[in-house]
Formats: sequence, C-alpha cells, structure tokens
Amino acid sequence: MRTSGHLLVAVGLVSLPAFAQDFRQASWGMTKAQVLASETKPPVEVRDSNGEVIVRFDSIKLAGLDARVIYIFAKDKLVRAKYLLGAEHADPNDFIADYQAIEPVLRDRYGEPTGQKAVWEDDSLQDERKAYLEQDRALPENILPSDRFAGLAISLGHLKLYAECADGRTKVLHALTGTDGHITHQIEYASVELRTLEGEVRSH
Repeated sequence: MRTSGHLLVAVGLVSLPAFAQDFRQASWGMTKAQVLASETKPPVEVRDSNGEVIVRFDSIKLAGLDARVIYIFAKDKLVRAKYLLGAEHADPNDFIADYQAIEPVLRDRYGEPTGQKAVWEDDSLQDERKAYLEQDRALPENILPSDRFAGLAISLGHLKLYAECADGRTKVLHALTGTDGHITHQIEYASVELRTLEGEVRSH
C-alpha cells in the first residue's frame, strides 16, 4: 500500500502545473479577489504579515493527501504560493519516500533542478562523520527511505533536503525540513517577474 500511495502523489502532481495558469487555477499578478474566485471554497484565514497579505486554504486534497494551500500577495498581486503537505507518518523515513516520489514529477514539468542539496547540520545520529556525508550523501537523491535514522535526523533539524527548479515564469523550491521532532514538507512556487515586489513591500 505504501508504494501505491506514493504513486498517487506522483500522478496527482502531474496535473498541477498542466494548467495554463502558474499555480492551481491562478496566475502571477492576479489580485486577491481573482484568486479567491478561482477556489471552490472560502479561505480559512486571511491576514497581513510585514505588508503582505497571506491567504490560507485548508482541507485541500493533493493526490489524495491532505494539504494546505498558501497564497502570498504584495501590493494586491499574487507573487508566491505553496503547498504544505499534511501527511502523518509513524516512521519519519516515510517522509523521505514522499519527497523522492514528488521529485521526478517536478522534473518532468520544470526539467532538471537548477540546484539541490542535502544539508547536514549534525552527524550525531549517523554512522559516518559529517565530512563523509557532505561528500557522498550531498544530494537529496542520495538520501533513501531505507537509510537508518535519516528521517529522525530530518525531524530534529540535523538534515535538510532542498531542490530548486524553474521555468521562465516560476521558480519552485521543494523542501523537506524539520525541528523539534516535527517534519515540514512543502513545495513553494514564486513568480520570477514579480520577485522584487515582495522586497519592496517588506522594506516599507
């Protein structure tokens, strides 16, 4: 059942970027009202943060998995958005399996990553020392669900997985990180053209 679940994640994500739009049914630069109209249910939260407007939708199904959707607006223009995957796993290594299942789907849409890294902050749970890990286990694809304590290392912030990809309009960051035993799996989309707008808003 584990394998079929991961296939569902992959199959479901194939349709996400297939729209002419940039994220779900929305395009970069849309107003908050236009984005709200593109969703089928009302948001659960709308708030201001450092001059930006954050809109959150809960109970979104992403390939059968619970997820949250976050839209970020600067000067009433959509500049960034993300999926926060809400999977719960008893074995933290299963989060690595989720990450590895999604990666090839993002590559099918956006091509090979423009950058990727397995960041080792602490080697205390590993059999090898940090110098070895940073050389031979330096990429997310080198981190396997079968690796002993890898999921636990992520949950404690000892290890972080990142991959970036892009097309002409959108930059995508796929990240698996953790702190205090909690793992966060997210896919963030950002407008290439409007990337400076957030900085302008935050600087005021």
